[in-house]
Amino acid sequence: MDDTLVMEILRAAESDGLLSEEVTLSDLYRAAGCRRRPLTPESLKAATAACSAAALVSVSQLASAEILERFDDAPRNADLAEALAAGLPQDVLEEALRQPGGFQRTADSLRAAAVTAAAPAPAVFVPADLDPVLEQLVIEALTEGAEIVLAQEDLPPASASARVLDIAMAVGPDGIEADYLCEALEAAARSMSSGVIVIAGLSAAIMSLGVDYASPEGTAAAGALCALVRSGATSAAFTATHAKILNIEPRKSGSKRACEVLVLPIVDLGAYLPDCESAGTAPLATVLAYGDETPTLSRAGRLGIAHHAPERLPMALERIAASGESDLDRALGLDRLRDRGFSEVALDKVSRALGEGLPLNAAFSRWVLGDEVISQDLKLAPENFDADGGGLLSAIGFSRKDIQSAEQTIAGENGDATAEIMADCGLQVGATPGAEIAFASACAKALGGSVTVSVGSRGGLDMAEAALEAGLSVQLVGFRVPASDDVRERMDHIVALAEEIAAEADAPDHSMAGGHTAHNGVAARTRLPDRRKGYIQKASVGGHKVYLHTGEFEDGSLGEIFIDMHKEGAAFRSLMNNFAIATSIGLQYGVPLEEFVDAFVFTRFEPAGAVTGNDRITRATSILDYIFRELAVSYLGRDDLAEVDVTHDGLGRGAGDATRTEPAPFTEEAAQIISRGFSRGQLPDNIVILDRKRAEKLAEEEAEAAESIDEAAEEELNAPDYLGDACPVCGSFTLFEISEDGDIECDTCGEESRDQK
Repeated sequence: MDDTLVMEILRAAESDGLLSEEVTLSDLYRAAGCRRRPLTPESLKAATAACSAAALVSVSQLASAEILERFDDAPRNADLAEALAAGLPQDVLEEALRQPGGFQRTADSLRAAAVTAAAPAPAVFVPADLDPVLEQLVIEALTEGAEIVLAQEDLPPASASARVLDIAMAVGPDGIEADYLCEALEAAARSMSSGVIVIAGLSAAIMSLGVDYASPEGTAAAGALCALVRSGATSAAFTATHAKILNIEPRKSGSKRACEVLVLPIVDLGAYLPDCESAGTAPLATVLAYGDETPTLSRAGRLGIAHHAPERLPMALERIAASGESDLDRALGLDRLRDRGFSEVALDKVSRALGEGLPLNAAFSRWVLGDEVISQDLKLAPENFDADGGGLLSAIGFSRKDIQSAEQTIAGENGDATAEIMADCGLQVGATPGAEIAFASACAKALGGSVTVSVGSRGGLDMAEAALEAGLSVQLVGFRVPASDDVRERMDHIVALAEEIAAEADAPDHSMAGGHTAHNGVAARTRLPDRRKGYIQKASVGGHKVYLHTGEFEDGSLGEIFIDMHKEGAAFRSLMNNFAIATSIGLQYGVPLEEFVDAFVFTRFEPAGAVTGNDRITRATSILDYIFRELAVSYLGRDDLAEVDVTHDGLGRGAGDATRTEPAPFTEEAAQIISRGFSRGQLPDNIVILDRKRAEKLAEEEAEAAESIDEAAEEELNAPDYLGDACPVCGSFTLFEISEDGDIECDTCGEESRDQK
């Protein structure tokens, strides 16, 4: 076979989907070429730590991306400083600043890195007895998402050339096409020096031959197919025993070719053989195929029924087509999923997964949908849904009742219906773990080893131990266990609390001095008006004169202070002046006066002692103690910090003044004209707000006028009907009849007489 013929055969095999293009073994299987290590507690803990670290890196990348996405193209330095304080790595920020518009670009890069990061390479160990300690550590590693391979023998180097063989494509209407298969395998072996053939499609090939996977006939056929592949790839003999099973001619051995044949679980089989219907030695999950309209039988299903019971094929196709409406549409509704962000590509992925027999929880998981769909379309964190599709449905708005109903629909109408149709045609779909191990063992015997069984949650560690005892290598596929109900409830509470805190931080705080607001979480400074109110308090603390000047916002709250001590040293005076400036700036940025009071009252240093000149404070432990007690009494109403209960008001009226009345509460109108601190939060009794009094007087006058009008109207309604003659006594035209006999009376003078008419 010359090179030209080899290439022609290979191109034809690739076109038919029998062989994949040439790749390296490491492309097919991440553990390829890894050196085995002893299975010890230390090695298992290291594998668990590596997987946890990879998950944390992904989470941190997504968190950094979310922080960067909050900024526009030209954020303020203060906002960026707050982001650094919130945990944004400095290197990430520097990278975002290196180029214009780099914040969004850097965020996109971080998200891409997080969702496309490859999982840690599987830990490959020498098989060992799983004692209770090792078994528990294996379980812990798997629940952290680790992938563990218990290898019976070393694999070929990761750099070795490899092709994937879909052996089911060599099965036609007349059975196995042995010559076609062996010719393609010989060409593949000649094109690769020390190459590797990885067998796929075994269970689909068994179905295509019209044989049950779990039957003794299916196990024998699997061994015969593997022996035929080995013969075609390496030129080994194909015995009469195997030939009889497949009903083909035996083959003699020839010149040995340096080619190995393996059965391995491939990471993404569809990327190499898009039409391949089964991987490794696992049984077929379904025999459904999905087209543009309604599901139908797959190639393996049609060939299997055609070989086993050809008369039943039309009935099977009709029953499959009659189902029409997809399981996904029945379970959740395609329109509802589209409204929640699912694209047609994502819906197709889920439909195919359900068609292959996966439960609803797995069909909506990260490993089916892909990180890009979850992060970009659904705007969720992919690592939260490694194996928790139910959690994803809940996150996009489906209730627990909706999810339970959908699970029942899928479980009752998906795989069971298809399996029933196949059973009516004499073929079974699916198998027990024991049947899967027997099937894989037959393949390993025909190949002389080199078979790895993938064991997930379906089989568990019991299946793994049985596979190891049978001489098979085992791939344990882990998944991150979702958080417990307690953790979820606590996280829900924490998230709700964080949202409340963020809402409070973003909302204007009108209780603060001057109504301070925040921009992107950074407090804004509110400056005082140019013409402002306040007061000056002169006092002496321990014989040292202190002048306290205050300035107020328009609402009367404290906005600044000045402290003058004229006879102190220059250094002390400068310190006090700068302290006053620092306090004023804090007040203008919204620091509550209460915080300063709590921090500085009762501080002790000289000068200290008796206080004179202040009517509420008689002793102080320091200048700062005196100042902030005075401010607390004047602006906060903290009478507990005043030592003497003096009741006279700000204008000097004492308690003994008989004319004194209780001062009125301070009002907004008063804040416009007098100092809140000077009046200590009370309105002196001899202060009158004219605008308010004028409004009250006007309201009273309007009420009196309205009352007068009402009285006049009432009198007018009650007035008698006067006669047209004048009173003979007073001359008033106010005569009216008082009886039916003609008696009359004057309403003015009261004179009574008889009507003379």
